Amino acid sequence: MNSPIDLLTAWLQRPVYNEGVVLYERLIGGGFLLTLLKTGEDDYNREKLTTALSDKLLSLQADEKALKESYPVSLITQLDGGGLLMDERTILKERMRTLLNGGVTKSEELKQMAFRILAIKDELDGIYGRKHFFEQNGFLPEQASLAPELEAPELLLRRRNTLRTYVTKYTALLAQPLAPNRQRKYLSKLEGFLQELHGIDTHLAVLSPTAPPL
Repeated sequence: MNSPIDLLTAWLQRPVYNEGVVLYERLIGGGFLLTLLKTGEDDYNREKLTTALSDKLLSLQADEKALKESYPVSLITQLDGGGLLMDERTILKERMRTLLNGGVTKSEELKQMAFRILAIKDELDGIYGRKHFFEQNGFLPEQASLAPELEAPELLLRRRNTLRTYVTKYTALLAQPLAPNRQRKYLSKLEGFLQELHGIDTHLAVLSPTAPPL
């Protein structure tokens, strides 16, 4: 399934108006501008649509960049290794295809390659499963199983650093001229991040009185 970034990038490269309106409704939502866009294509509406979708792409790319910058070193290393695993899998599949096209349907080599491809799938599932878990929770799954009394402050500090990144980003965004609906959206996100940040600071103050404040 294509990500919103992929969909927006593809549309901006081939901007079909009606498809863009559908994309706007899906990724940005309703409001006056959507109602206006649905009245039909003209120069004004096309410019508004292109600007809105371009801004949405930039916002999503900024979110993605901030998220990647928060990845732990161990996860970055694994993701780099995941790329090598995918290259290896491609080579193995091409080799298997060559053998099968040559009439070889059973051999020890084919068997070993098939097992290796399955093993690579399991490894990739593990790597990208950890990536998804971190993106949803702000820490890696194995850290959640460690002794809470030893690890809770560290996990909270990592989450606090991630939240600080988001607060800085959305504060900067709100300092720019924005459409009212986008301003409300960014303000809502910022308030949510600040609320969570305050809760973490309060928790850290209980767990470790010497923890540096916001």
